[in-house]
Amino acid sequence: MMLYPLAPAYDAGGVFELAVEPGRRFSIAIYRQGVGEALVFHCSIHVEDRGALHCDRVSGQWVLTSPRGRTAARCDAAWLWPSFRFRFDRADVATGVYVAVAYEVRASGEPVRSLGRRCTGHEPLYGLPPDSKSMAMLVARPPRPSASIAYIVPVATYQAYNSIGGGGFYYDPVRRAKPVTTVTLLRPGGGLGAQFGEPVDPYEPHSPRQQFPHWDAKFVRWLQAKNIACDFYTDLDLDESDRLDLAKYCCVLSVGHHEYWSRRMRSRMAGFIANGGHYAIFSGNTCYRPVEFSRGSPHAPDLRVTRLAENWPGHDESDLIGLSYGYGGGWWGQWRLLRGGWIRRERPAVGFRVEDASHWALAGTQLKNGDIFGAEDRLVGYEVDGLPPTPNGFHALGMTSVLNGWDVGGRGAFGVLERATGTGVQPGIVFNAGTTDWARVLMDAHAESHAVVDRITSNVFERLLANPSNRNRQSVTAQA
Repeated sequence: MMLYPLAPAYDAGGVFELAVEPGRRFSIAIYRQGVGEALVFHCSIHVEDRGALHCDRVSGQWVLTSPRGRTAARCDAAWLWPSFRFRFDRADVATGVYVAVAYEVRASGEPVRSLGRRCTGHEPLYGLPPDSKSMAMLVARPPRPSASIAYIVPVATYQAYNSIGGGGFYYDPVRRAKPVTTVTLLRPGGGLGAQFGEPVDPYEPHSPRQQFPHWDAKFVRWLQAKNIACDFYTDLDLDESDRLDLAKYCCVLSVGHHEYWSRRMRSRMAGFIANGGHYAIFSGNTCYRPVEFSRGSPHAPDLRVTRLAENWPGHDESDLIGLSYGYGGGWWGQWRLLRGGWIRRERPAVGFRVEDASHWALAGTQLKNGDIFGAEDRLVGYEVDGLPPTPNGFHALGMTSVLNGWDVGGRGAFGVLERATGTGVQPGIVFNAGTTDWARVLMDAHAESHAVVDRITSNVFERLLANPSNRNRQSVTAQA
Protein backbone atom coordinates (compact mmCIF):
# COMPACT_ATOMS: atom_id res chain seq x y z
CA MET A 1 0.00 0.00 0.00
CA MET A 2 1.07 3.60 -0.57
CA LEU A 3 1.01 6.69 1.64
CA TYR A 4 2.36 10.25 1.85
CA PRO A 5 2.73 12.99 4.48
CA LEU A 6 0.53 16.07 4.32
CA ALA A 7 3.54 18.30 4.91
CA PRO A 8 7.21 17.71 4.04
CA ALA A 9 8.31 18.48 7.63
CA TYR A 10 6.84 18.57 11.13
CA ASP A 11 8.10 19.67 14.53
CA ALA A 12 9.79 16.86 16.44
CA GLY A 13 7.57 15.70 19.28
CA GLY A 14 4.49 17.21 17.66
CA VAL A 15 1.63 15.84 15.59
CA PHE A 16 2.26 14.29 12.17
CA GLU A 17 -0.34 13.63 9.49
CA LEU A 18 -0.34 10.84 6.91
CA ALA A 19 -2.63 10.22 3.96
CA VAL A 20 -3.12 6.55 3.08
CA GLU A 21 -4.36 4.53 0.14
CA PRO A 22 -8.15 4.01 0.30
CA GLY A 23 -9.65 0.63 1.10
CA ARG A 24 -6.83 -0.70 3.29
CA ARG A 25 -6.61 -2.09 6.83
CA PHE A 26 -3.17 -1.37 8.23
CA SER A 27 -0.83 -0.44 11.07
CA ILE A 28 2.10 1.96 11.16
CA ALA A 29 5.66 1.52 12.46
CA ILE A 30 8.21 4.34 12.69
CA TYR A 31 11.80 3.67 11.62
CA ARG A 32 14.92 5.82 11.49
CA GLN A 33 18.21 5.68 9.60
CA GLY A 34 20.80 3.84 11.67
CA VAL A 35 24.59 4.12 11.58
CA GLY A 36 24.54 1.07 9.31
CA GLU A 37 22.74 0.81 5.98
CA ALA A 38 19.52 -0.51 7.52
CA LEU A 39 16.61 1.45 8.90
CA VAL A 40 16.13 0.65 12.59
CA PHE A 41 12.85 0.45 14.47
CA HIS A 42 12.20 3.64 16.42
CA CYS A 43 8.71 3.40 17.91
CA SER A 44 5.03 2.76 17.36
CA ILE A 45 2.46 5.56 17.04
CA HIS A 46 -0.36 7.04 19.09
CA VAL A 47 -3.37 8.14 17.04
CA GLU A 48 -4.44 11.70 17.88
CA ASP A 49 -7.23 12.13 15.31
CA ARG A 50 -8.44 9.28 13.11
CA GLY A 51 -10.11 11.60 10.60
CA ALA A 52 -12.20 9.58 8.14
CA LEU A 53 -10.53 6.31 9.11
CA HIS A 54 -11.94 3.60 11.34
CA CYS A 55 -9.62 3.03 14.26
CA ASP A 56 -9.34 0.12 16.74
CA ARG A 57 -6.92 -0.71 19.51
CA VAL A 58 -6.08 -4.41 19.26
CA SER A 59 -3.66 -5.97 21.76
CA GLY A 60 -1.98 -2.62 22.27
CA GLN A 61 -1.66 -2.00 18.53
CA TRP A 62 -3.48 0.60 16.44
CA VAL A 63 -5.39 -0.95 13.55
CA LEU A 64 -6.73 1.58 11.07
CA THR A 65 -9.05 1.10 8.10
CA SER A 66 -9.26 3.67 5.33
CA PRO A 67 -12.58 4.11 3.51
CA ARG A 68 -12.89 2.94 -0.05
CA GLY A 69 -12.43 5.53 -2.75
CA ARG A 70 -10.34 6.55 -5.73
CA THR A 71 -6.81 5.12 -5.43
CA ALA A 72 -5.04 7.11 -8.16
CA ALA A 73 -4.85 10.77 -9.08
CA ARG A 74 -2.94 13.21 -11.27
CA CYS A 75 0.62 14.28 -10.66
CA ASP A 76 -0.15 18.01 -10.57
CA ALA A 77 -2.85 18.22 -7.86
CA ALA A 78 -3.15 17.01 -4.27
CA TRP A 79 -4.34 13.40 -4.12
CA LEU A 80 -6.78 13.98 -1.25
CA TRP A 81 -6.49 10.49 0.18
CA PRO A 82 -8.03 9.93 3.65
CA SER A 83 -5.65 11.00 6.38
CA PHE A 84 -5.13 10.69 10.13
CA ARG A 85 -3.03 12.51 12.72
CA PHE A 86 -0.64 10.87 15.18
CA ARG A 87 2.32 11.31 17.48
CA PHE A 88 5.33 9.08 17.95
CA ASP A 89 4.69 6.74 20.87
CA ARG A 90 7.76 7.91 22.82
CA ALA A 91 8.77 11.20 24.39
CA ASP A 92 12.38 11.57 23.23
CA VAL A 93 11.77 12.50 19.60
CA ALA A 94 14.76 14.40 18.20
CA THR A 95 15.14 16.21 14.90
CA GLY A 96 15.94 13.85 12.05
CA VAL A 97 14.61 11.93 9.08
CA TYR A 98 12.12 9.21 10.01
CA VAL A 99 10.25 6.64 7.93
CA ALA A 100 6.59 5.74 8.42
CA VAL A 101 6.03 2.14 7.30
CA ALA A 102 2.46 1.09 6.51
CA TYR A 103 1.77 -2.65 6.60
CA GLU A 104 -1.51 -4.41 6.00
CA VAL A 105 -3.07 -6.38 8.84
CA ARG A 106 -6.06 -8.56 9.51
CA ALA A 107 -8.79 -7.50 11.93
CA SER A 108 -6.84 -9.23 14.70
CA GLY A 109 -3.83 -7.02 13.98
CA GLU A 110 -1.86 -9.93 12.50
CA PRO A 111 0.35 -8.79 9.59
CA VAL A 112 -0.67 -10.03 6.17
CA ARG A 113 2.78 -9.95 4.53
CA SER A 114 6.46 -10.28 5.32
CA LEU A 115 6.97 -6.51 5.66
CA GLY A 116 4.44 -6.35 8.49
CA ARG A 117 5.92 -9.35 10.26
CA ARG A 118 9.34 -7.69 10.19
CA CYS A 119 7.83 -4.46 11.55
CA THR A 120 6.05 -6.19 14.42
CA GLY A 121 9.28 -8.01 15.22
CA HIS A 122 11.15 -4.68 15.19
CA GLU A 123 13.54 -6.10 12.61
CA PRO A 124 15.78 -3.85 10.49
CA LEU A 125 14.39 -2.70 7.14
CA TYR A 126 15.86 -1.15 4.01
CA GLY A 127 14.33 1.83 2.25
CA LEU A 128 14.56 0.06 -1.08
CA PRO A 129 12.06 -1.38 -3.56
CA PRO A 130 9.72 -3.15 -3.17
CA ASP A 131 9.31 -2.31 0.54
CA SER A 132 9.82 1.43 -0.05
CA LYS A 133 6.45 1.63 -1.83
CA SER A 134 4.90 1.26 1.62
CA MET A 135 7.09 3.95 3.20
CA ALA A 136 6.81 7.70 3.63
CA MET A 137 9.62 10.05 4.64
CA LEU A 138 8.95 12.25 7.68
CA VAL A 139 11.37 15.11 8.33
CA ALA A 140 11.23 16.19 11.98
CA ARG A 141 12.34 19.78 12.51
CA PRO A 142 13.77 20.77 15.89
CA PRO A 143 11.26 22.57 18.12
CA ARG A 144 14.11 25.00 18.69
CA PRO A 145 17.64 25.08 17.21
CA SER A 146 19.76 22.37 18.83
CA ALA A 147 22.84 22.05 16.60
CA SER A 148 25.21 24.25 14.60
CA ILE A 149 24.26 22.76 11.21
CA ALA A 150 20.96 22.99 9.33
CA TYR A 151 20.66 20.02 6.94
CA ILE A 152 18.30 20.82 4.04
CA VAL A 153 16.52 17.72 2.69
CA PRO A 154 15.77 18.31 -1.06
CA VAL A 155 12.13 17.21 -1.26
CA ALA A 156 11.42 19.33 -4.36
CA THR A 157 14.10 17.42 -6.25
CA TYR A 158 12.69 14.10 -5.05
CA GLN A 159 9.27 14.96 -6.46
CA ALA A 160 10.63 16.54 -9.65
CA TYR A 161 11.86 13.12 -10.79
CA ASN A 162 8.86 11.17 -9.48
CA SER A 163 6.41 10.09 -12.21
CA ILE A 164 3.72 8.60 -9.94
CA GLY A 165 0.37 9.96 -11.08
CA GLY A 166 1.38 10.28 -14.70
CA GLY A 167 4.41 12.50 -14.75
CA GLY A 168 7.16 14.62 -13.24
CA PHE A 169 9.44 17.30 -14.60
CA TYR A 170 11.09 14.71 -16.84
CA TYR A 171 9.98 12.29 -19.53
CA ASP A 172 9.59 8.75 -18.17
CA PRO A 173 10.40 6.53 -21.16
CA VAL A 174 9.58 3.33 -19.29
CA ARG A 175 5.94 4.37 -18.80
CA ARG A 176 5.83 6.97 -21.60
CA ALA A 177 4.81 9.68 -19.15
CA LYS A 178 5.32 13.15 -20.58
CA PRO A 179 7.03 15.90 -18.57
CA VAL A 180 4.88 18.49 -16.80
CA THR A 181 5.78 21.87 -15.33
CA THR A 182 3.86 21.55 -12.03
CA VAL A 183 3.80 18.63 -9.60
CA THR A 184 2.15 18.20 -6.25
CA LEU A 185 4.13 17.25 -3.16
CA LEU A 186 0.94 15.64 -1.79
CA ARG A 187 1.38 12.28 -3.50
CA PRO A 188 3.46 9.17 -2.80
CA GLY A 189 7.13 9.05 -3.72
CA GLY A 190 8.64 12.11 -2.03
CA GLY A 191 11.90 10.61 -0.80
CA LEU A 192 10.86 6.94 -0.76
CA GLY A 193 8.85 4.71 -3.06
CA ALA A 194 8.92 6.93 -6.14
CA GLN A 195 8.40 5.81 -9.72
CA PHE A 196 11.17 6.70 -12.18
CA GLY A 197 12.12 6.56 -15.81
CA GLU A 198 15.81 6.67 -14.93
CA PRO A 199 18.30 3.83 -15.36
CA VAL A 200 19.71 1.92 -12.42
CA ASP A 201 22.90 3.50 -11.11
CA PRO A 202 25.63 1.02 -12.16
CA TYR A 203 27.79 2.09 -9.20
CA GLU A 204 25.01 1.80 -6.59
CA PRO A 205 22.39 -0.51 -8.14
CA HIS A 206 20.48 -1.25 -4.93
CA SER A 207 18.99 2.21 -4.30
CA PRO A 208 17.28 4.40 -6.92
CA ARG A 209 18.65 7.85 -7.54
CA GLN A 210 16.52 10.86 -6.47
CA GLN A 211 15.52 9.12 -3.26
CA PHE A 212 16.69 9.60 0.33
CA PRO A 213 18.58 6.25 0.58
CA HIS A 214 20.76 6.87 -2.47
CA TRP A 215 22.83 9.87 -1.35
CA ASP A 216 21.33 11.58 1.70
CA ALA A 217 21.03 8.52 3.93
CA LYS A 218 24.68 7.69 3.31
CA PHE A 219 25.77 11.15 4.40
CA VAL A 220 23.50 11.02 7.47
CA ARG A 221 25.20 7.78 8.46
CA TRP A 222 28.61 9.44 8.11
CA LEU A 223 27.50 12.37 10.27
CA GLN A 224 26.23 10.02 12.96
CA ALA A 225 29.47 8.03 12.93
CA LYS A 226 31.45 11.27 13.36
CA ASN A 227 29.10 12.57 16.11
CA ILE A 228 28.33 15.68 14.07
CA ALA A 229 24.89 16.95 15.02
CA CYS A 230 22.43 18.48 12.54
CA ASP A 231 18.98 19.99 12.70
CA PHE A 232 16.89 18.74 9.78
CA TYR A 233 14.68 20.85 7.52
CA THR A 234 13.38 20.72 3.95
CA ASP A 235 13.81 23.16 1.12
CA LEU A 236 10.30 24.44 1.84
CA ASP A 237 11.52 25.48 5.29
CA LEU A 238 14.35 27.35 3.59
CA ASP A 239 11.71 28.99 1.40
CA GLU A 240 9.64 30.02 4.45
CA SER A 241 11.43 32.39 6.82
CA ASP A 242 9.19 31.55 9.80
CA ARG A 243 10.13 27.86 9.71
CA LEU A 244 13.92 28.13 9.67
CA ASP A 245 15.85 30.91 11.43
CA LEU A 246 19.18 30.80 9.63
CA ALA A 247 20.69 33.25 12.12
CA LYS A 248 20.73 30.43 14.68
CA TYR A 249 23.10 28.30 12.61
CA CYS A 250 26.79 28.30 11.78
CA CYS A 251 26.48 26.18 8.65
CA VAL A 252 23.87 25.01 6.12
CA LEU A 253 24.35 21.63 4.44
CA SER A 254 23.22 20.27 1.05
CA VAL A 255 23.90 16.69 -0.06
CA GLY A 256 23.47 14.57 -3.18
CA HIS A 257 21.26 16.38 -5.68
CA HIS A 258 19.86 19.66 -4.39
CA GLU A 259 18.79 20.86 -7.83
CA TYR A 260 15.52 22.80 -7.49
CA TRP A 261 15.53 26.19 -5.72
CA SER A 262 13.09 29.06 -5.42
CA ARG A 263 14.07 32.71 -5.61
CA ARG A 264 13.36 33.04 -1.88
CA MET A 265 15.66 30.12 -1.09
CA ARG A 266 18.44 31.78 -3.04
CA SER A 267 17.83 35.16 -1.46
CA ARG A 268 17.84 33.78 2.07
CA MET A 269 21.01 31.74 1.47
CA ALA A 270 22.74 34.77 -0.04
CA GLY A 271 21.88 36.81 3.05
CA PHE A 272 23.07 34.01 5.33
CA ILE A 273 26.46 33.81 3.61
CA ALA A 274 26.83 37.60 3.46
CA ASN A 275 26.26 37.72 7.21
CA GLY A 276 29.04 35.20 7.91
CA GLY A 277 27.18 31.88 7.62
CA HIS A 278 28.94 28.95 5.97
CA TYR A 279 27.52 26.66 3.31
CA ALA A 280 28.80 23.09 2.85
CA ILE A 281 27.74 21.56 -0.47
CA PHE A 282 28.33 17.85 -1.02
CA SER A 283 25.92 17.86 -3.95
CA GLY A 284 25.99 18.18 -7.71
CA ASN A 285 23.70 20.14 -10.03
CA THR A 286 23.05 22.32 -6.99
CA CYS A 287 20.57 25.21 -7.33
CA TYR A 288 20.49 24.75 -11.11
CA ARG A 289 16.78 25.10 -11.89
CA PRO A 290 14.33 27.76 -10.64
CA VAL A 291 10.98 26.78 -9.14
CA GLU A 292 8.14 28.39 -7.24
CA PHE A 293 6.16 26.82 -4.41
CA SER A 294 2.40 27.30 -4.03
CA ARG A 295 0.55 26.28 -0.89
CA GLY A 296 -3.16 26.64 -1.69
CA SER A 297 -5.47 28.19 0.89
CA PRO A 298 -6.63 27.29 4.43
CA HIS A 299 -9.91 26.02 2.96
CA ALA A 300 -8.27 24.14 0.09
CA PRO A 301 -4.72 23.21 1.16
CA ASP A 302 -2.36 22.10 -1.55
CA LEU A 303 1.38 22.04 -1.98
CA ARG A 304 2.80 22.28 -5.47
CA VAL A 305 6.12 23.11 -7.06
CA THR A 306 6.29 24.68 -10.51
CA ARG A 307 9.38 24.64 -12.70
CA LEU A 308 9.87 28.17 -14.03
CA ALA A 309 12.68 27.72 -16.55
CA GLU A 310 15.41 25.40 -17.77
CA ASN A 311 17.99 27.22 -15.66
CA TRP A 312 18.73 30.52 -13.94
CA PRO A 313 19.62 33.35 -16.37
CA GLY A 314 23.28 33.17 -17.25
CA HIS A 315 23.77 30.30 -14.78
CA ASP A 316 24.05 33.03 -12.17
CA GLU A 317 23.62 30.60 -9.27
CA SER A 318 27.41 30.35 -9.66
CA ASP A 319 27.57 33.82 -8.05
CA LEU A 320 26.11 32.21 -4.92
CA ILE A 321 27.83 28.81 -4.82
CA GLY A 322 30.82 29.27 -7.11
CA LEU A 323 29.90 26.58 -9.66
CA SER A 324 27.09 25.67 -12.05
CA TYR A 325 26.01 22.50 -13.79
CA GLY A 326 25.83 24.70 -16.89
CA TYR A 327 29.63 24.56 -17.03
CA GLY A 328 30.03 20.91 -15.97
CA GLY A 329 28.42 17.80 -17.35
CA GLY A 330 26.14 14.81 -16.88
CA TRP A 331 26.24 11.15 -17.90
CA TRP A 332 22.92 9.34 -17.57
CA GLY A 333 22.88 6.56 -20.15
CA GLN A 334 20.71 6.27 -23.24
CA TRP A 335 17.20 4.88 -23.71
CA ARG A 336 16.77 2.47 -26.60
CA LEU A 337 13.36 0.80 -26.65
CA LEU A 338 14.33 -1.79 -29.26
CA ARG A 339 17.48 -2.77 -27.35
CA GLY A 340 15.75 -3.51 -24.06
CA GLY A 341 15.78 -0.14 -22.33
CA TRP A 342 18.70 1.78 -20.90
CA ILE A 343 22.18 1.34 -22.39
CA ARG A 344 25.57 3.04 -21.92
CA ARG A 345 24.93 3.52 -18.21
CA GLU A 346 28.60 3.08 -17.23
CA ARG A 347 30.37 6.42 -17.47
CA PRO A 348 34.05 7.09 -18.26
CA ALA A 349 36.54 6.94 -15.40
CA VAL A 350 37.02 10.65 -14.67
CA GLY A 351 38.55 12.05 -11.49
CA PHE A 352 39.63 15.40 -10.08
CA ARG A 353 43.15 16.65 -10.82
CA VAL A 354 44.54 18.43 -7.74
CA GLU A 355 45.20 22.14 -8.29
CA ASP A 356 46.18 23.28 -4.78
CA ALA A 357 47.38 20.52 -2.47
CA SER A 358 48.43 23.09 0.17
CA HIS A 359 44.85 24.18 0.89
CA TRP A 360 43.33 23.40 4.31
CA ALA A 361 40.59 21.28 2.72
CA LEU A 362 43.22 18.83 1.45
CA ALA A 363 45.26 18.66 4.66
CA GLY A 364 46.16 15.09 5.62
CA THR A 365 45.22 13.60 2.24
CA GLN A 366 48.86 13.14 1.09
CA LEU A 367 47.82 14.47 -2.31
CA LYS A 368 50.19 16.52 -4.46
CA ASN A 369 49.46 19.00 -7.22
CA GLY A 370 48.76 17.09 -10.42
CA ASP A 371 47.50 13.96 -8.65
CA ILE A 372 44.16 12.60 -9.86
CA PHE A 373 41.77 10.99 -7.39
CA GLY A 374 38.29 9.49 -7.67
CA ALA A 375 38.51 8.25 -11.27
CA GLU A 376 38.25 4.52 -10.61
CA ASP A 377 35.35 5.16 -8.21
CA ARG A 378 33.50 7.41 -10.69
CA LEU A 379 33.45 10.16 -8.06
CA VAL A 380 32.79 12.63 -10.88
CA GLY A 381 29.16 12.43 -12.03
CA TYR A 382 26.52 11.33 -12.65
CA GLU A 383 26.17 15.13 -12.67
CA VAL A 384 29.05 17.46 -11.92
CA ASP A 385 29.33 21.26 -11.76
CA GLY A 386 31.96 23.50 -13.31
CA LEU A 387 33.49 26.97 -13.17
CA PRO A 388 32.02 29.92 -15.10
CA PRO A 389 34.26 31.41 -17.80
CA THR A 390 34.55 34.71 -15.94
CA PRO A 391 36.43 34.46 -12.61
CA ASN A 392 34.07 34.81 -9.64
CA GLY A 393 36.41 34.27 -6.69
CA PHE A 394 35.96 30.49 -6.56
CA HIS A 395 39.22 28.73 -5.67
CA ALA A 396 39.29 25.42 -7.55
CA LEU A 397 41.07 22.72 -5.56
CA GLY A 398 40.51 20.12 -8.25
CA MET A 399 39.44 20.06 -11.90
CA THR A 400 38.43 17.35 -14.34
CA SER A 401 39.55 17.00 -17.90
CA VAL A 402 37.11 18.19 -20.57
CA LEU A 403 34.00 15.99 -20.31
CA ASN A 404 33.79 14.99 -23.98
CA GLY A 405 30.65 13.02 -24.77
CA TRP A 406 28.84 14.18 -21.62
CA ASP A 407 25.83 16.47 -21.52
CA VAL A 408 27.14 20.08 -21.53
CA GLY A 409 30.71 18.87 -22.04
CA GLY A 410 32.44 21.32 -19.73
CA ARG A 411 34.90 20.62 -16.91
CA GLY A 412 33.96 19.61 -13.39
CA ALA A 413 35.48 21.27 -10.34
CA PHE A 414 35.43 21.30 -6.55
CA GLY A 415 36.75 23.91 -4.17
CA VAL A 416 35.99 26.91 -2.01
CA LEU A 417 34.34 30.31 -2.46
CA GLU A 418 35.67 32.66 0.21
CA ARG A 419 35.21 36.38 -0.31
CA ALA A 420 36.66 38.85 2.15
CA THR A 421 35.57 42.45 2.65
CA GLY A 422 37.71 45.21 4.06
CA THR A 423 35.58 45.97 7.09
CA GLY A 424 32.48 44.81 8.92
CA VAL A 425 30.99 41.33 8.94
CA GLN A 426 33.00 38.95 6.79
CA PRO A 427 31.08 36.67 4.40
CA GLY A 428 30.99 32.98 5.18
CA ILE A 429 32.82 30.19 3.38
CA VAL A 430 31.17 28.08 0.67
CA PHE A 431 32.69 24.65 0.13
CA ASN A 432 31.35 23.02 -3.04
CA ALA A 433 32.20 19.38 -3.80
CA GLY A 434 30.56 19.84 -7.21
CA THR A 435 29.36 16.24 -7.75
CA THR A 436 26.28 14.20 -6.94
CA ASP A 437 28.33 11.12 -6.08
CA TRP A 438 30.43 12.44 -3.21
CA ALA A 439 28.30 10.73 -0.55
CA ARG A 440 28.38 7.40 -2.41
CA VAL A 441 32.18 7.26 -2.39
CA LEU A 442 32.32 8.69 1.14
CA MET A 443 30.46 5.64 2.47
CA ASP A 444 32.12 3.02 0.29
CA ALA A 445 34.97 1.66 2.41
CA HIS A 446 36.24 -0.31 -0.60
CA ALA A 447 36.51 2.73 -2.88
CA GLU A 448 40.04 3.61 -3.93
CA SER A 449 39.50 7.28 -3.05
CA HIS A 450 37.45 6.64 0.10
CA ALA A 451 40.16 7.79 2.53
CA VAL A 452 40.76 11.02 0.58
CA VAL A 453 37.06 11.85 0.31
CA ASP A 454 36.57 11.10 4.01
CA ARG A 455 39.51 13.32 5.01
CA ILE A 456 38.36 16.25 2.86
CA THR A 457 34.83 15.98 4.27
CA SER A 458 36.15 15.97 7.83
CA ASN A 459 38.40 18.94 7.07
CA VAL A 460 35.43 20.94 5.81
CA PHE A 461 33.38 20.44 8.96
CA GLU A 462 36.34 21.00 11.26
CA ARG A 463 37.07 24.30 9.51
CA LEU A 464 33.53 25.60 9.17
CA LEU A 465 32.37 24.67 12.65
CA ALA A 466 35.52 26.03 14.26
CA ASN A 467 35.29 29.28 12.29
CA PRO A 468 31.92 30.96 12.98
CA SER A 469 33.11 34.19 11.35
CA ASN A 470 31.54 37.27 12.98
CA ARG A 471 28.32 35.54 13.99
CA ASN A 472 27.29 34.51 17.48
CA ARG A 473 27.12 30.73 17.03
CA GLN A 474 26.12 27.81 19.18
CA SER A 475 28.56 25.06 20.06
CA VAL A 476 28.46 21.76 18.22
CA THR A 477 26.51 19.08 20.06
CA ALA A 478 26.51 15.37 19.43
CA GLN A 479 23.23 13.75 18.43
CA ALA A 480 22.13 10.51 20.06
